[in-house]
Amino acid sequence: MEKDFNEFQNNFGFQNGFDTNDIYKDSMFNPMTQYEQAYTYYKYLCMQMDYKIKCKEYEKLCSNTNTIKNT
Repeated sequence: MEKDFNEFQNNFGFQNGFDTNDIYKDSMFNPMTQYEQAYTYYKYLCMQMDYKIKCKEYEKLCSNTNTIKNT
């Protein structure tokens, strides 16, 4: 029982040549592209946070060794 979906599209005002996959060619509407961008963003955000935490730990470590040397 095959149905012609062009008939459905014509009833709701779509053009005959409109392909529903055309919307995903634009990266703004492509869910996979959005997922990859979000994953990359959060990956680098986490890397920055880890770096800042390690820098703070290193500063504390250096300040502790300097206070021990000074006493």
